[in-house]
Amino acid sequence: MYQTIILGSILLVSFYILKRVRKPKFNMPPLVRYNIPIIGHTYSYTFNSEEFLKQCKKEYGGIFSIYVWGQVRTIVGKEYSQEILSRDDAFNFGKAFFEIIPYDLLLKHMGLVNMLNMPKLLKEHIFCKLNFYSERMQKCLHSATQKYIDSNVHDDPKVFDNMYFLIIKIISTPVANVFIGEEESKYDEVVTTFAEFTSDLSTLIKIPPFLNFFYPGLLNRILVSSGLYNPAIKHRNILIKHIKNQVCKRLKGKAKYGDSWKRPDDLLQDIIEQENIDFNNVNYPSLADKMLLFLFASIHTTSNGCANAFMDLASHPQYIQELYEEQLEVHKEADENGVLPFEALDNMKKLDSFIRESLRLTGHILALDHSVLKDYTFSNGLQLPKDHTVKIYVDDIYQDELLQGPNPKSFEPFRHVDTNVPASKIGKNFMLFGGGKHACPGRHFAINEIKFFLHNIILKYNICTKSGKIEGRRMYGPTAYPSSSGIIIEKRVK
Repeated sequence: MYQTIILGSILLVSFYILKRVRKPKFNMPPLVRYNIPIIGHTYSYTFNSEEFLKQCKKEYGGIFSIYVWGQVRTIVGKEYSQEILSRDDAFNFGKAFFEIIPYDLLLKHMGLVNMLNMPKLLKEHIFCKLNFYSERMQKCLHSATQKYIDSNVHDDPKVFDNMYFLIIKIISTPVANVFIGEEESKYDEVVTTFAEFTSDLSTLIKIPPFLNFFYPGLLNRILVSSGLYNPAIKHRNILIKHIKNQVCKRLKGKAKYGDSWKRPDDLLQDIIEQENIDFNNVNYPSLADKMLLFLFASIHTTSNGCANAFMDLASHPQYIQELYEEQLEVHKEADENGVLPFEALDNMKKLDSFIRESLRLTGHILALDHSVLKDYTFSNGLQLPKDHTVKIYVDDIYQDELLQGPNPKSFEPFRHVDTNVPASKIGKNFMLFGGGKHACPGRHFAINEIKFFLHNIILKYNICTKSGKIEGRRMYGPTAYPSSSGIIIEKRVK
């Protein structure tokens, strides 16, 4: 036993030394000094990210490297972040993300080509039809809000703890409707799968990457491939059952009615037609994996942003009346069923500004990891080799007065009203959704969903934090998550 531990320790130290003694041929960014071999900056990075990175930037400038979890990672500040986002030939977000979430192991029934085509498929079949899906989105959000919130709030105020888990189910309801169809999305287990698969993948992001020393993402790959933690298995089986049900119904309907068959409008039908699927030999696991691939991208950011905005609303009740008056005016455009025309979103200017401010202060210190696709030289002459990973120092951007205006640390929800900059707009001072050619194509869908949801919440309820204080985000290293603190919700007296 002791011999094994000693031998393992020697191998670790030897491997570390071999990695460190290699002289790079590049003019690499400066590596921040550290005193403890192997551990490097991991402790400060995990437990004191904000102050640690501020000090690093002060000493080393706009681009520097740190040694965390056995890997050298380069941090890029506000001065050079646009180079990362605009050079899609040199930097890739998806490749870096796949190091953390091993989709090739989780979704083994589809190839890498299909994974890389995901943004294109969603853009062509979902995000270009926002007007078309607007009514369905609103009806789903309304019914889900009634089910998960309204049914629990009666004559007295009700305390809800960790609203994120309720919100992710509410957000998942219209996504399920648009993805797998109106019929199947009515089943609780379908909505639960859409919500829980997203939450389950988030767990992989939070697991400390102890084995990155040997290979990036190695621990998560071991967990998934060994079956110790593979959430795709359970959720795939549920989706297969419901997809099979729909495919059989659609096949029979088309055979029976021919040209008069009413085609379902959803992503499932788009995939079936695009891939010209043979109904006599349907690969149901592949169809289910395609759905699972889309879920995280469609639900995770939206749910986090919505939960943060909900908590910010509860933390700042002094702004609710002003928002309420705006939403009352907007709601005059609704039909007899309470459904707003798509154009009504443009009139929610104060709500849009509130959401943008909430997203700006999302709490992330680092975000948008990118993998270097080829050797790259920055405009200042510093260089990075292929397969290196860079992290964008978003806190450096969101806390800058020149980019954000006065008092960038303070929550000023209406600071964007007069600028007429919508929450889905990206640029050098707002990059939650990335930037450049590969900016998140679903950002408009996400913002619309949050706006429709909060529109109903503001009209129907009064909300505040249980503590009566402003509740901040929960931090996991340099990454922020919605607060789990309690929120008091009561029906608004009209």
